[in-house]
Amino acid sequence: MSITSDTGPLIALAKVDLLNLLKTAFLEVMIPPSVHRELLAGSGEDAGHLHEALGEYIKLTDLSDPPRMVVRAVGRLGAGEREAIALAAQTGTPLLIDDRLARTVARQLGVKVTGTAGILVEIKRAGLLPAVRPILEEIRRRGYYLSDALIDTAARLAGE
Repeated sequence: MSITSDTGPLIALAKVDLLNLLKTAFLEVMIPPSVHRELLAGSGEDAGHLHEALGEYIKLTDLSDPPRMVVRAVGRLGAGEREAIALAAQTGTPLLIDDRLARTVARQLGVKVTGTAGILVEIKRAGLLPAVRPILEEIRRRGYYLSDALIDTAARLAGE
């Protein structure tokens, strides 16, 4: 199965050097041009992990002209979120995105969404991770916002 991703979850996973889990879980991770530009603009240790993944299993995917309904719905979002939603709608793939407003808009357009925590829960269920909570807490310690409620819910769903 393929998935389309926004910038945030990729950065979150790169912060803890777990981008490779996406390679294990999905045949292809697609990103639109705006997300690609946002990832290339990063710096620091996580940027190195992102650049490596961009050359290997995260694929830049061009967008066709999105339907007018999509353009109207995503208008108030950032460029990365807009294009990620449009690409997921175009390709019929689930969308990996953490931004709450963007998730709501994507769902309104019929796009299936998941986030960083949801992906980690699914990967744990597949037997590829021993625990979710410590990873989410480390992602948060490294500067990526995750609420206590989200971490608690993900841990509960993961059976922790």
